[in-house]
Amino acid sequence: MPKAKKKTQRPQRSSQAESSDEEVEATQSLTQAQRAVSNFSQADIQKKVTELVQYILIADQKKIPIKKKEINRHVLKEMSKSFPILIKKAEEQLQYVFGFKLQTETTGKQTSYMLVNAIDLNEDEPHLKWSPEENAKTGLLMIILSLIFMEGNVVPDTKLWHTLKRLGVDSEKNHEVFGDVKKLVTQEFVRQAYLEYVRQPNTDPPSFEFRWGSRAQAETTKRNVLEFVCQIYGREVDDVDSPEYGNCVPMELTKWTSQYQDVVRSEMEGPNVSHNEDSS
Repeated sequence: MPKAKKKTQRPQRSSQAESSDEEVEATQSLTQAQRAVSNFSQADIQKKVTELVQYILIADQKKIPIKKKEINRHVLKEMSKSFPILIKKAEEQLQYVFGFKLQTETTGKQTSYMLVNAIDLNEDEPHLKWSPEENAKTGLLMIILSLIFMEGNVVPDTKLWHTLKRLGVDSEKNHEVFGDVKKLVTQEFVRQAYLEYVRQPNTDPPSFEFRWGSRAQAETTKRNVLEFVCQIYGREVDDVDSPEYGNCVPMELTKWTSQYQDVVRSEMEGPNVSHNEDSS
């Protein structure tokens, strides 16, 4: 009886090797883009960059991440092989002319982009003029982000709906300003990347939880959110460290000390570093 051939196991690649491969791939892609863009005149290149900037500014009004394949299809077209160079030029123009940072999001093989305000503005001087409805939605979103943060960076959907109901926003009823509240929160805010709405594994009936989305992490900070909460309750954020602080805090807010530590930790680590574990 012939011996069965042993299956040879491929050695696992280290993260360093994978990172090196990604760098090589990026270099090769840039080289190919340089060759492709050399086939066009400077006038053609500048015209395409201008079109790309205009497209991004208009597409971002929906606050939905802009997919790379959509940019290639609708804007770059015959110049799509020059994508790395053209997107870089557009990124620079968006930064220096309009004050926006073009942030990249990668999910699997899909790449998308979104604009983030890069100007350090005075909090008392709003950058954009919002309609009353937009103001209301922004306020609702800030409340939701605050709840998620105060609960340790993740909150079950049942708790969110219960909290909103106590604030007069019933997710089971059509709201006079927000309309379908559940649709607004679980679809619009999620599509705009302000929230993540994640189903928990092995739950029957299905259970979901909310986390900050990538746009929320890019556009605000944990300190801003904690300051927002403190303003509601009439406290300065640094009061959290005072010895007598725990004596006068409502029971629901006894986590503030650990959340302030979360603020400090995130600031030490730098922007856009999220801690999804319960920090209580």
